[in-house]
Amino acid sequence: MPSNDSQQRLQALAALNELAQVLNAALNLREVLDRALEHALGLLNFSTGWIFLHDEQTGYSLAVRHNVPPALPYPGPAWQGDCDCQELCRSGRLDKTVHLVTCSRLRGALGDKWGLARHVSVLLRSNDELLGILNLAMAQWGRIGPFEQHVLATAGNIVGAAIVRARLYEQAKIRRVQEQRALLNLSQDLLLSEALEPALQRLARVGARLLEADACAFIEADELAGRAVLRAAHGWQLPHDAPWPVSLDATSPHLWYLPERANELAAESLSPLPTLLAAQGFMGHLGLAVELGGVPVGTLMVNTHATRHFFEEEGQLLALLGNLLIQTLERERLSQEALAREKLEQELDLAREIQASFLPDCCPHVPGYQIWAYYRAARQVGGDFFDFIELPSAPGQAAPSAANRASSLVVRGSKRFVQQSALRDCYNAQRLGIVIADVTDKGVPAALFMALSRTLLRATAIDGRRPDEVLQRANRLILADSRAGLFVTCFYAILETATGEVSFANGGHNYPLLWEAATGEVRQLRAQGIVLGIVPDPRFEVQYCTLQPGDVLLFYTDGVTEAMNLERDLFGDERLTAVLEANHQRSPQEIVHAVLAAVASFVGGQSQSDDITMVVLKREVGER
Repeated sequence: MPSNDSQQRLQALAALNELAQVLNAALNLREVLDRALEHALGLLNFSTGWIFLHDEQTGYSLAVRHNVPPALPYPGPAWQGDCDCQELCRSGRLDKTVHLVTCSRLRGALGDKWGLARHVSVLLRSNDELLGILNLAMAQWGRIGPFEQHVLATAGNIVGAAIVRARLYEQAKIRRVQEQRALLNLSQDLLLSEALEPALQRLARVGARLLEADACAFIEADELAGRAVLRAAHGWQLPHDAPWPVSLDATSPHLWYLPERANELAAESLSPLPTLLAAQGFMGHLGLAVELGGVPVGTLMVNTHATRHFFEEEGQLLALLGNLLIQTLERERLSQEALAREKLEQELDLAREIQASFLPDCCPHVPGYQIWAYYRAARQVGGDFFDFIELPSAPGQAAPSAANRASSLVVRGSKRFVQQSALRDCYNAQRLGIVIADVTDKGVPAALFMALSRTLLRATAIDGRRPDEVLQRANRLILADSRAGLFVTCFYAILETATGEVSFANGGHNYPLLWEAATGEVRQLRAQGIVLGIVPDPRFEVQYCTLQPGDVLLFYTDGVTEAMNLERDLFGDERLTAVLEANHQRSPQEIVHAVLAAVASFVGGQSQSDDITMVVLKREVGER
């Protein structure tokens, strides 16, 4: 059986251990003081007590109280001013941790004091700093022995440590709030900054202040030049005549030799520091590799002139600054890309206008015929084109008189982007050349090749030579002038307006569809020939047909028949033929719109993948 003293010591030790555990779980100061007083009273079976906190500026203040007698109401005059224990402490006469003091507040109080007259005063300290006084009230003749004093002194040390920890926790919370506010303000400033350099400089200033460092810098990895460049710096001593940004390491874009953390940077570096960095005399170092899209783009680092160990929390704060830096760099990259895209859009708009100038701005009106053309590029510019060429009369044909030209020339149709005011008299010819072509590419390369091809075809056809001869000569010229490796499909036809006879040749293009009123059927205009721009001397076959009144001839590019739906099925020749059969009685403009509506319904919202061009020629009924 243990002795009474041993049992008392074990109980006291258990109580102190419980006090320590309870206070370790408490985070805020109020909770620490409440639990500390409650458990301190229970150590030696006290029932009344209070704690004063000490502050160098304001003195003592009552922080917490428990079960005080009616003579000491709070708030009240009994708690105002200093008391004897505070004065003894101030004068240095409380030279031990635990003292038995006659309570001046109880002595001067009126009313029921529950027989209390004195208190045990336990000094709450952290090393040499006085944190406060724990007072446990007792009767006039109460005594406390050495063992109890030792227990209370130990409790005072535990409570003092808990007070310090709680204050540090509150300071850390305040610091975190300040850091978050500073990071939020920095984020907003970076977001509103229109230029990259001022934004980076501000980030360096804020980084040094938040981490309480002497310097902060961002060193960018210039991969193209193979060097490391100082892009932003705060707290660095730089040469006055140095160009900005300053080259930090002319031999390596990545500062691989710098440690992540260092107390003495130069000593802990894996390689001698670059001259400019060594000249700064930095000791403490905390660095962060900055990556953009998984690619290292530089180093963000803070430094001190004195030795310093940076903690994990400070590394996390630097990582937050690094995230803001990455966002700033990414925003600048996106901004530059947007400017480049805007410039490209402007250039493409200009290219579209230039390309549009190569296409006819109106369709001709030829007596006895209706003509309509349509063109829509898949991108800003495309490779499809069509053309109408007024050809000279064939030998033996009389040229139209000026009077006839003036009276018979009326515009019937135009491309979708031509204003009505732009329409004008275009043609009144006995022979009309019709071209439809498709460069085998899209976008700007196709547009440039289209301009070349269209110019060469028109120049070749303008003198009225046969369609097969036009394609042969245009092929030679394209091969001679083009080095782009592109080629063009082309269908060229000549309409004899008086008779309706059509002579044509095909350079690997889609076969036009002819709806014949006499049979009520659609047939293809076939002629042998390959695309232009591949072989030097291809053979082209010339074929003939005659348009009778009511006949409809549809020229088109593969953007119509190769339109694809969600199941990756093609619109195809059969569907196009069906649309022509169902709409042959309508005007060329209405036929074009019917084809477009059928294609749009078929693709079901799929984006246009290729240029679409159509020319519809219809001979009017009653014309012979």
